[in-house]
Amino acid sequence: MKKYISIVSFVLAVGIFFWLSNYMESLSFNYHVAQFVGYIFYWSVSVFIVNLFAFTLNNEKYKLWIGASFSFICISIFLAYYAGDGRGTIVDFDGKDLTWILAALYTFLSFGYISRQYFKKK
Repeated sequence: MKKYISIVSFVLAVGIFFWLSNYMESLSFNYHVAQFVGYIFYWSVSVFIVNLFAFTLNNEKYKLWIGASFSFICISIFLAYYAGDGRGTIVDFDGKDLTWILAALYTFLSFGYISRQYFKKK
């Protein structure tokens, strides 16, 4: 399961990267679609990097971590898409900035959880 999720997140990131690079030059370019797919790209890269360190977790702890990660990512993408270009909100963050902030928070919390479980096992 660990290898599968790592491979899927890597293939998703590479596939989205090439798709976005071609989509930006197409005539049917839509800003909202590009932003939404960009949020998924940022998260797939983040999950791939953190997942490399999550191989130290046992299967039960890994399933708990990936379930919490999936929930956090879905909520984050929804919030980033809802924020849009950032106009009209209390804090002027657009969706891309919000995605970066939440991905950094996710990475920090994940590394904390993984290191705690690693040292607890030792």
